Amino acid sequence: MDQLLREFLAEAEDSIGTLFRDIQSLREQHGEGRARRELTGRIFRHVHTLKGTAAAAGLDITSQIAHEFETLLDGVRRGRVSLKEPVLDSFNDAAHALLQTLGATARGETPVLPLQLLENLRHLAESDDDEQARHHFPRATLTLLPEEITRMLSPADAQRLREAAAEGQRIFFINVTFDLETFDQRFRELSEALGQSGELISTLPGAEESAPGAINFRLLYASQMSFEELSAVASAFGHVSIEELQPEASSRSERGSGASDEELILSSTSAETIAPLATQVRVELGKVDELISAAHELLTETMATLDQVLEDNPTLFERSRVEARAIDIHQRFIELEEQLIGLRRVPLAQTLERVTRAGQMAARAIGKEIAFETAGVEVRLDKTLVEAISDPLLHLVRNAVDHGIETPAERTGAGKHARGTVRLEALASGDRVILKVTDDGRGIDLESVARAAVEHGIIEAGRSVTREQALRLIFRPGFTTAAVVSKMSGRGVGLDVVERAVEQIGGEMRVWSETGQGTTFEMIVPVALALLSALVVTSADFSYCVDARRVGEVCNISAVDVRHAENQELIDWRGTSLPLVRLRKLLGQPPAEEETDGSWPVIIVTTEKNGTQKEASEQERTRVAVLVDECVEGRAEVLVRRLGAHGGRWAGVNGAAELSDGKLALVLDLPRLLEPYADHR
Repeated sequence: MDQLLREFLAEAEDSIGTLFRDIQSLREQHGEGRARRELTGRIFRHVHTLKGTAAAAGLDITSQIAHEFETLLDGVRRGRVSLKEPVLDSFNDAAHALLQTLGATARGETPVLPLQLLENLRHLAESDDDEQARHHFPRATLTLLPEEITRMLSPADAQRLREAAAEGQRIFFINVTFDLETFDQRFRELSEALGQSGELISTLPGAEESAPGAINFRLLYASQMSFEELSAVASAFGHVSIEELQPEASSRSERGSGASDEELILSSTSAETIAPLATQVRVELGKVDELISAAHELLTETMATLDQVLEDNPTLFERSRVEARAIDIHQRFIELEEQLIGLRRVPLAQTLERVTRAGQMAARAIGKEIAFETAGVEVRLDKTLVEAISDPLLHLVRNAVDHGIETPAERTGAGKHARGTVRLEALASGDRVILKVTDDGRGIDLESVARAAVEHGIIEAGRSVTREQALRLIFRPGFTTAAVVSKMSGRGVGLDVVERAVEQIGGEMRVWSETGQGTTFEMIVPVALALLSALVVTSADFSYCVDARRVGEVCNISAVDVRHAENQELIDWRGTSLPLVRLRKLLGQPPAEEETDGSWPVIIVTTEKNGTQKEASEQERTRVAVLVDECVEGRAEVLVRRLGAHGGRWAGVNGAAELSDGKLALVLDLPRLLEPYADHR
């Protein structure tokens, strides 16, 4: 069973458990009403999601059952089907059928298509109660709405509105405007506040023409609150205007009941019912960490014991047998640790999809044509880090939509396609993950950034600013005021907040931009835990770990091997001239005493010019010789832990690891530290 299917079955178990509970609650909600509508809507969403994910996972029978279940639920939402006892019974039967098919799949069996159930669901969905609904719920309610609003209401929303009016609820039309940068959070807060005393019937987003940086929502809302009470609640969330509609609602005695007054009992949905799917368990991340640490300690102790055995058994036969056993044990421990570390990680697919949906909504709201692309959805990241990067990633995408991509008219005027592109990409690179947000928009106007910096007193007038310095300025706190935004084509809004959030998890931000061509933002974050094959070196009596995959060779040089050219030390290596960099100097440590007649250990490090590519061509690669105090023989498997907020302030440090002798060593990102030398060939 592949990973996608296992994840789907685990999520489906939770969904069906919730489905059973909601069906039980629906039985207990006698008659019509807001609670009944909310429960029906929630059940519909559960089944709709289950249908789609089952189809994606290739579970056709599960998807078919969910489809017929969804059709019946839609009839209830539209008011065509009343919630009578046979309908509620069919809900329960359908949920059990979904459970049975998923249980069979989890056991490796072929599910059986429940033909009788499907026929019953279709029959109930085709039973038209619309005539009865017309008597119970007045159609006149809709005539009070603006025509453009009425056209946009779904049949289910229209029915909810009629029912709420028939129950004596007051109907309000709320027009609210939010700042685009924070609209999702503010809208969520407003919805929660309104939901405490009423029912949000429909939400229709729109653009605020008088304020390009804002977004407008038109809400249909039903409540028992007075106009004054609702105004007091809504006014705390933005610029709000409220209009109360006056529908011709019938009395409660006229509308009838959608369910029997007799109490209905749902058959048991205890834990035993869901047991066939319980092939996965959830474990706290702290417990997983304990297992990882214990496994690594056991590996270290076991290998030390085997080394001692080798010293005590000098015979050739004993050495060969123990060495073979040691290799096998070592490999099995490594595989175990990798599996345990993998338990902490989740794929980025859901995060990228959620961010993309938010970007699409923002684009529609402000009238921009934008195509969204994603790549690297299979990349996995520690769950705690996924939660930490979600908001910064969302901010970068909204920034690209709002300020990076031009309007269709601006794009066509510049010779571009009217539709812009925003690309989200995740790359796994050793013990870090790189997330990119790239747009093909107007780019960052570096000259405007420099002028804005002068006006704000950040730099002196007339002082030249390099491209790198200008791109760093947009991350400065206070640099993103409204005046600065207009001067720099809108880029940089709130980027200091994004950078701080990334630094808090030990990551860093980078940006590239070309005027008129677009911009790329990168979030480089370390994985929370990683198993690394490391070369251990020393410098100024401190131990450091270097990714062994980056080290092409270890050799020794003497003073006569070093020559100078253009203020740079060089050595010849395999017919190529390489820059020589002293690790002490790279780390800001005091220089070592020179020994003209001694030899010095050097490691040949491979890096890439851009420092971020997962795989680079030979033309993009460059090599640098790094002189160290000592190079510990052999390679070690070390467990790398990130340094949290501290790591973000130490460029070129990816984390820390405990060595076999108990010492702690920083894990160096030598390609990052050696970037200034990457252009030397």
